[in-house]
Amino acid sequence: MARNLIVWGYSVIFVGTMIDIVWQISSQIFQQSWRADVNIFSTLFASFTAIVAWWFLSRIIAEKPDQLSLIRKAYLGLALQALLLSTNIWIYLATYRSISWVTASTWGYGIGTVATAAGFFVMALSYPPSMATSDGTVSAEQ
Repeated sequence: MARNLIVWGYSVIFVGTMIDIVWQISSQIFQQSWRADVNIFSTLFASFTAIVAWWFLSRIIAEKPDQLSLIRKAYLGLALQALLLSTNIWIYLATYRSISWVTASTWGYGIGTVATAAGFFVMALSYPPSMATSDGTVSAEQ
């Protein structure tokens, strides 16, 4: 479930950005500012790259206690990063009362980052704490 939530979140960001590109092209706003064009395409390619990178990351298998600890910390870090990004976006979105073509990319980014934050948090919780062994007991060395 966590893997699907993360992929869904990145996909929402991707679709929101695609909607924004289509709107800009149809409204002939596209290519009025090279900075805006670079921004929209970098967001589009970043979200697509995140989907591909997540596919590879989700194939990693951690079996040793030190590996479990590292991967758990990495997922918690990714969850915190996505949560902080979503907080920034949601503060910005507080001024908008409806979803429109103009704000589709921002709404997609806001919804997508919340979903990925939740997914990364659930992924972190899916790995047992590093102090516990596979049978749930704590070793005397720790």
